[in-house]
Amino acid sequence: MYLREYRPEDYAMLSRWWKAHGWPGVSQAILPKLGLVIENNGKPVVAGFIYMDNSVGVAFLEWVVGSPDATGKEIIAGIGALVDFAGKRVLELDYGVLMTACRQETLVRLYEKNGFQKTDEGLTHLVKVLR
Repeated sequence: MYLREYRPEDYAMLSRWWKAHGWPGVSQAILPKLGLVIENNGKPVVAGFIYMDNSVGVAFLEWVVGSPDATGKEIIAGIGALVDFAGKRVLELDYGVLMTACRQETLVRLYEKNGFQKTDEGLTHLVKVLR
């Protein structure tokens, strides 16, 4: 797995991915500067974005999406790599907590396997305390 930063030319690809999963495309205007794309053998498989609160040490991992053309194993490994890197990067930036939210139970379980703790039900918010 190879991680790279999001580039504006990735937007059309990610928009297709979101729509393939039944989500409306996320407006490019609301995406934060820190976006990440995970590739497997040169093929993008997972992407996500990190919002950083400006008043407390909390960062939010959001808009995580997998390629509809990727295998389940690629998605699982890609999300693991994304969570790992996101945690390391926000620690470098002096943020001590990483949060995320999702509604898909399979994604909730995958986040939990990567150190997040469930905080509520329905739309599930997860927190990974990094220190």
